[in-house]
Amino acid sequence: GHSAASTWNRATIRPYHATRHQSQRGLTRRRRSRLHNNSSQKRSELHASTSTADVDSIDDSDDSSPSLVQDGLAGITVAFSLLSKAIACSAIVGVNPLVGIWSSVVMGLTAPLMGARDGVISGTAAVVIVPLSALTQTHGVEYMAPCILVSAILQGLFGVFRLAKTADLVSEQVLAGFLNGLGFILLLSQASVFRAAKATGALVPCISMASLCFSIVQILPHFTKAIPSSLVGLVVATVVGSILKLPLATLSSTAAEGTFSGGLSSLPHLVHLGQLRKQLVSPTSLKLVMPAAISITIIALVETLLSGKVVDDMTGQTLCTPSTDKNETSDKKDIPTRSVLAMSVGNTLSSLLGGFGGCGLIPQTVLNLKSGGGGPFSSISYAVAMASFVLFFAPLVGRISEAALAGIMIAIAYDTVSWGASMKAIMATMKPESHSVGRGVVSRAQRLIELLALGLTSYICFFGNLAVGIIAGVSVQRGMLSIYNRRWGSSGEGKAEAA
Repeated sequence: GHSAASTWNRATIRPYHATRHQSQRGLTRRRRSRLHNNSSQKRSELHASTSTADVDSIDDSDDSSPSLVQDGLAGITVAFSLLSKAIACSAIVGVNPLVGIWSSVVMGLTAPLMGARDGVISGTAAVVIVPLSALTQTHGVEYMAPCILVSAILQGLFGVFRLAKTADLVSEQVLAGFLNGLGFILLLSQASVFRAAKATGALVPCISMASLCFSIVQILPHFTKAIPSSLVGLVVATVVGSILKLPLATLSSTAAEGTFSGGLSSLPHLVHLGQLRKQLVSPTSLKLVMPAAISITIIALVETLLSGKVVDDMTGQTLCTPSTDKNETSDKKDIPTRSVLAMSVGNTLSSLLGGFGGCGLIPQTVLNLKSGGGGPFSSISYAVAMASFVLFFAPLVGRISEAALAGIMIAIAYDTVSWGASMKAIMATMKPESHSVGRGVVSRAQRLIELLALGLTSYICFFGNLAVGIIAGVSVQRGMLSIYNRRWGSSGEGKAEAA
């Protein structure tokens, strides 16, 4: 798998290719000129879609663009993986289980229609639910709608003033730390499934079916990618458990009665606009919801923008990755901004329909791409599938084994953790004192600072708060590198830069 944290390494593509071409001493001056002209011509032809320096990787990416069928199947897989999470988030907030599902539907439909980054999956996010649940458990669920709406307004201001570029402050090491923390949080979130199974004496069957699903998800892509491995694993593990009559919990057995009855009565309803308006103009209400709204805004912005960079890394594109190319199209530059504005609109609509919105989801985005998706239709398919689960296929969905869903989520957690970038940072500290990398000569002290930033971010994100972990990681890394530059930056090794 690809490490999402290697995104920033793409900034070294240009100098790498320049060095490689210069080292080919067998080329004549005329042949070099012809290669340069051909490369420039290819860049011009592809300028409308993207402006990356590696033309060959663009061609490969274009040739492997997902079809509507692939997008559709991937979207269905994502919907299955997010279904139990949406229900669980609803329980944490203290609302009907369907609220989380419809929140995901609204976010999934809004993102592609508003021009957000293709391939990114938006929906109910557990990291957003944490500050929201603290509010609702203390002051009641009636403050959920104004909190989400205020957060949506803050996100909209962030997009209107084009502040999405501030996400570029997040270095490769901080991103890796964030992904590590998120991956292990996601892994531990499945512990409740096994604790519940142990309480009922079904721990061994639960572990067996989760392991079966995990194995299929990881092994099947080595043989075929025609069918999403996650969908196959989910179906096989559920069917096997049913045939063997294993005492496994299902979605319907753990939800409230009538949750999966289906029908038009399950559709969301508009909130009381008069009451919402009174809350928004009340200083007391705003004082209560503002802390949670600010926390939600920060976390949602970070995860949405980083989700776009994860797609860049896994597809070899640079649509949401910082670039120094002044000739790139403004359309490319605006994709992160459009993603933020799409999130703001989605959260606004969700709050008006009694939902709690969401943001871009890195784990589900990874699952979408690994399942063969990546186009805008994958997000639409996922949203339509979620709605269909409630309206038409609720009884069948209710039979899905929670052990099978746990297997999928564990696979997502494994793929989310930035194993490659973490090992790279550790191994880099063992290199010689002055080690040459793509961005120049980097001293061991600089590499130790980068490893410290990665470790600190991972620790705070896992044990503390995701938003605080990112802010702390960026602050510590840039602060220490700034001190290093002032004292030793001119000693002959060049100034340090955040990767």
